[in-house]
Amino acid sequence: MENLKIRYIDTRKIGTVSGVKVPVKKGYKIVVEDEEKGEDIVEVLGYSREESKNGIQPRFVRVANKRDLEIFKKNMRESERAFEICKEKIKEHGLDMHLLKAYIPLNRKKVFFYYLAEERVDFRNLVRDLAKIFKRRIEMRQIGVRDAVQMKGWIGRCMRETCCSQFMENFQSISLRDITEQNLPLSPSKFTGPCGRLVCCMAFERENYLLKILFPEPGTKLCYNKQEVTLLEVDPLRETVVLQYDELGKKVELGVRDMLPKGYEKALEHCRSCQFCCRRVYEEATEHEIVKSSAE
Repeated sequence: MENLKIRYIDTRKIGTVSGVKVPVKKGYKIVVEDEEKGEDIVEVLGYSREESKNGIQPRFVRVANKRDLEIFKKNMRESERAFEICKEKIKEHGLDMHLLKAYIPLNRKKVFFYYLAEERVDFRNLVRDLAKIFKRRIEMRQIGVRDAVQMKGWIGRCMRETCCSQFMENFQSISLRDITEQNLPLSPSKFTGPCGRLVCCMAFERENYLLKILFPEPGTKLCYNKQEVTLLEVDPLRETVVLQYDELGKKVELGVRDMLPKGYEKALEHCRSCQFCCRRVYEEATEHEIVKSSAE
């Protein structure tokens, strides 16, 4: 059964709706319901056979009608006013928080305020003031820097709109290991996105470098054609390896098929379906122990 991919207006998060029996197209506005916001309007992205990747699965209610869209526009205007009022109240209370957005869902029972803060903020007095003004329940939501970029939209180093604000459903963990595995210069600043974290698109390249998992680390001694050789380099994109004969010092480039047993493709398929790698887990644990020992 095909699912419907939708985007929330406030957070720009992508959700998955199933059981939609009426025809809809990309760009349509529909009404969905979840426990957090109740009924709300979302934008249709299109049909998909994929299940939800982030657990966001609201219930389909109806295609947005004229009255729904009128309420939605009214809520957007009131949300802008709520944003300005909340900013002034934050200044009055001297709170160390950066307000990003105010949002009133379709059912108008709550007002959501999304903000960034480096530390936990005591906003109890702020909430009391806002509740008196808006006569609704106030929801303060602290979000991370990646969620903030997804919500507001930004231009990445590639001079295109960031992936998170276009199509990403969830954030994957990116580490320095991704830089080294992809043979990139170990300069994190060159691969940092507008959120200040390593760019998410590195995760998209991981499958192209899975071939390295089947080989030991460069510098490892191997036996090839009954001779001792040193593995110098593995190039997954060209599917080649570079060996050096220890006695002669001669370097040779071979195809991976000359080094790996028949049927190694099955091992790669297993790696694609597995979220963890023994080598990666071991090395990350080792790095953690090194950092811990240095701190002590």
